[in-house]
Amino acid sequence: MRRRDSLLPGRVEKGYGLLILSILLLGLVLPACSDEPETEEVAGYVNMEDSKLHLDEVEVIMAEDEDRVAELDLEDRDMPNGYYIHNPDTEITSYELTNETEFTFTDYHLLFVHDPDSDRLYTTHNKEEYFAHLQESIDSPFTGEVPYPLFIEVKDDRVISVTEKLLFTQ
Repeated sequence: MRRRDSLLPGRVEKGYGLLILSILLLGLVLPACSDEPETEEVAGYVNMEDSKLHLDEVEVIMAEDEDRVAELDLEDRDMPNGYYIHNPDTEITSYELTNETEFTFTDYHLLFVHDPDSDRLYTTHNKEEYFAHLQESIDSPFTGEVPYPLFIEVKDDRVISVTEKLLFTQ
């Protein structure tokens, strides 16, 4: 016959095993809930110089956004291309461009994409390539200011990506 107290250590060990497993799982979950800054997506007019991107944030309102169109009392004539750029505040926010910043644009001058029948979408981490594209695309000499809104992803005051959408470049 077994003694009752001989069963107790096995139960205690199982309890400790569950406790340790719980602590380990908690250690994996808590960092995900930390105060690490999230990636933020913004649209706006930009001016780039050296390693800085200066952003005048705007709201891009598409014609299909009926609630926002009604709220701002917009009419068809306000959106001849199917969108309206709402810019009530011209405050400038500056972000850091890094070597990891990704630039995505339509290479309609075929500077980097060599298949004219493709969608010509091009992505690079090379800021000079993006500037070369802008130099070809803008009527006047490129000074760092982009005359149409760009879509920017930022995290912790650093630019993760700059995306040019063809609809807004025309």
